[in-house]
Amino acid sequence: LKSLIDSAPIYASLINPNDAWWAEQNVIYKNAMHYLSGIRLFNIKQPLTILLTAFNKYTPEEFVKLAHYLYVLSIRYNVICHSSPSEQESVYNQISIKISNGEYKRASHVKNGEEFKKLYPDDNTFFNAFEFHRMPSRQTAKKIRFLLAEIERFLGNNCDYEKTTLEHICPFNPEKEWIDSFGEGVNDVKDRLGNMILMDKDNLRRSSFDVKKKEYEKSNYKLAVKIVEYDSWSLEKVNDFQKWMSKQAVNTWKVN
Repeated sequence: LKSLIDSAPIYASLINPNDAWWAEQNVIYKNAMHYLSGIRLFNIKQPLTILLTAFNKYTPEEFVKLAHYLYVLSIRYNVICHSSPSEQESVYNQISIKISNGEYKRASHVKNGEEFKKLYPDDNTFFNAFEFHRMPSRQTAKKIRFLLAEIERFLGNNCDYEKTTLEHICPFNPEKEWIDSFGEGVNDVKDRLGNMILMDKDNLRRSSFDVKKKEYEKSNYKLAVKIVEYDSWSLEKVNDFQKWMSKQAVNTWKVN
């Protein structure tokens, strides 16, 4: 029971990375906050057992590495591939036991262990799941902004997803001009990741593609600038852009 009571503040702080408790801990833990916030944003609970065990067993440096590996796995396995959380739970319990009994002394032991490898979707699987991925953009705009900001960061633009706005290239509710110019599939793309980018302000609304492109060109966002390469916007272009995004995603969320 004592160990449970001792663990309570750690557990609460793993669930809430903004908890003031972290300020009292070793400053190195700061580097894990981004990963813990990502896991929290998508409401993924499975890694908590492992992180709780590792917090008591690992140095801060090793804990940060482990948080990174579990974050990457969460995005691949849970968020994009939608694989089975129940299988994940039992595999994570095995990892937790091995950390606890000293078999996995470092984060790399976890990453290279058979359990982690069993769950980790390979690049091909992840690419294929990402290529046509859609997310309900009205309900999960914050999550989409987080994912796009991670790709932006990988491409060299460090932006804060909380300070961005989600821009639908083909508008969420297209008007006649868009329906005529976009053609077939105009209603199938509203929730496709390949039809979304980040911008600072939401002021383009239902402007034409040409008008939007002029704004994208001036933007600091790498995804927006990529869209400028397209001469028009159609289902084919959405597919093409999302395929390009998938290549970036494979490297954005990667465990070497």
